[in-house]
Amino acid sequence: MVLGREVVNRDGRRLFDAGIILSEKMIRALKMWGILEVTIPKDGIPEELTPQNPPPGRTRLDTGEKKAVLARHFRHNDLENSVVKDIYALSFERIETCPEVLNFLLEPSKKGSEKSDVHDQYPVNGIHSLLADEIKLPSLPTIFSEINAAIKNPSFSGKDIADIVSKDTSLSATILKIVNSAYYGFNEPVESLAYAAMALGSRQVCSLALGITVINYFKGLPGNRINMQSFWRHSVACGITAQILASHVEKVNKERVFIGGLLHDIGQLVFLCYYPRTAGIAFGQAGKLDLSPHQVEPRYFGVTHAVFGGLIADKWNFSTHISAQIRHHHDDFKEKPPREIAIVYFSNWLVNALGIGSSARYNLPRLNMNAWEALGISHRVLEPVIRQLDRQLKEAIKFFYE
Repeated sequence: MVLGREVVNRDGRRLFDAGIILSEKMIRALKMWGILEVTIPKDGIPEELTPQNPPPGRTRLDTGEKKAVLARHFRHNDLENSVVKDIYALSFERIETCPEVLNFLLEPSKKGSEKSDVHDQYPVNGIHSLLADEIKLPSLPTIFSEINAAIKNPSFSGKDIADIVSKDTSLSATILKIVNSAYYGFNEPVESLAYAAMALGSRQVCSLALGITVINYFKGLPGNRINMQSFWRHSVACGITAQILASHVEKVNKERVFIGGLLHDIGQLVFLCYYPRTAGIAFGQAGKLDLSPHQVEPRYFGVTHAVFGGLIADKWNFSTHISAQIRHHHDDFKEKPPREIAIVYFSNWLVNALGIGSSARYNLPRLNMNAWEALGISHRVLEPVIRQLDRQLKEAIKFFYE
């Protein structure tokens, strides 16, 4: 295989130049360095592996029209910026290979056309009443509190988490399915939660359990008037992206940013489920003003969905780190934020830039460079990060929502 693009480590140091022929020894070395994917040009792939016909269902647009769609999508960003320029190029490539991305960017928003719920008002007064249980949110299962307490305990073991999760047979079965899937790729089957905790790490199993529990909880919320598959596709992609990025950034907790990325939009989900009419009006106003929903939400709800999501995380006794990741994922940072907050912010921006699912249609905001610089990584790592995301997302979404 011929290397189509230079390979760099997380510090931006060049490891291999483009154009060299990769040997098995080089591939083993790349894996040891934590680099799991590289770019291979089309003419370096065996002919039988090269698609001969365009995939079915592709939207028929010429190159100029596709560029126009992307130019509108990225219009708030500086295309001369090296980070944005790379993501723009990768987004164009995805349009060529993933027709659903183009269809997604072209599809008009359909929010706000539903009838109002009994609690819906315009504008909403007392949104905090949801937290005070005046409007009753379904109770989280007891197991959630037990897992959350365990993950905060520095001395908890794999056996401890196995004992907790095994109380819920459905949750146990789902975790074992995920662990034995191609997502992790173990050579031998994992048949017990205790072994899963040993193979993956107790905190990773805790993260999976928390994520599955919260997603199942939200499936029961009334008034699901959004495309839930699209919502969770976006959310799971954010969680996976955050976890992948964390392997390139020093001194961050991969499991914590996975949960923060997965649940970053829970505030918006509550808005949409309980106040669909008001949310629809807010989205429409954001579109008219060429803004994102979080920029107009305070007028209609008193807070942004990010701030409200942070309040929900506080109520559920998540760690202050996770609450902060959720609360600040739309901030306009005037200086470099903490790395974990920066990871969740950038993961959300990147997944939106790539057109991977959404909870609400909105324009891609300008990338905050203080958040990007807080990561301390080279823009050259983004292509392998996206390749890894694409590979893992297809498998993960089956278990988290579909």
